[in-house]
Amino acid sequence: MTDIQYLLFLQHAREMLGGVFDSFFLQISNFSSGIFVWLFACIMFWSVDKKIGRFLFLNVALSRFVMQTLKLTFCVYRPWIRSAEILPIEKASGYSFPSGHTVTAAANYGTLMERYRGSRALGFFLALMILLTMFSRNYIGVHTPQDVAVGLLIGVVVVVCGARAWEWLEAHPRKDYMLPCAGIVMVALFLAYISLRAYPLDYVDGKLLVNPEKMKIDGFKDAGRMLGVALGWFMERRWVRFRMDVPVLRRAARACFGALLLLFCESCAMPMLCNACGSPWAPFAATFFELILLMAIYPMSFAREKRNA
Repeated sequence: MTDIQYLLFLQHAREMLGGVFDSFFLQISNFSSGIFVWLFACIMFWSVDKKIGRFLFLNVALSRFVMQTLKLTFCVYRPWIRSAEILPIEKASGYSFPSGHTVTAAANYGTLMERYRGSRALGFFLALMILLTMFSRNYIGVHTPQDVAVGLLIGVVVVVCGARAWEWLEAHPRKDYMLPCAGIVMVALFLAYISLRAYPLDYVDGKLLVNPEKMKIDGFKDAGRMLGVALGWFMERRWVRFRMDVPVLRRAARACFGALLLLFCESCAMPMLCNACGSPWAPFAATFFELILLMAIYPMSFAREKRNA
């Protein structure tokens, strides 16, 4: 129970400080996951550095895919379920191990650290953001130390292995089809696994602690993202091949219109599609097509824009 004692120590510190840092750590936590991460990857991909943008998409999608595999394998309950003494600032849904926010932050910031490793100041800032994200999940009370430690490990391993895999692809460019093929196989095996395996069904006062059917939806979402990134990357690399040698204002316009497109997908299109059908295949299709749209279909307009310039 050492992990629970550590969270209780942080909880006591929160109470002594009167919650003065609560909002700060909530913002750090929220900024390191969700739409902000995908928006940043999109802007880098469309308008700043196409190569780094690809890395961000691939590393974040793959790390979250691994994270969901572990979450739905170990099915570890949240700290407040394990101990009634834990009172989080705000509750999170789903299983606890590993921390999805930490995985995403480690993959996102870690990718930038790897690509800009010559800048000490930037590297220090990015490392600090990862550590703050890890600590924030403990401080808020939604994850244990082992949750965030394994989340960090996943992100680091994906970034390191991704860099080596990219070097191999650059040396063998005609074998780029191996990435979408691997993605299809991995996603198919993952979906079969999470759909067929048995999950714990524990009740307290007649209420199910964690509904595995809802948790599988998160798995389907990240599986859709993984497949969408793999195929979208391949489609852009082989057929779209938009260029970055355009005026700054044109690249800024790409980012602005693309940001609106992403916001529409996340706030309107995806919820409508997911709510229209109770099947987990709806969120899978929504995230899959969203990534295809962002990585291949929307960039097609850049090619037309270039020709008409």
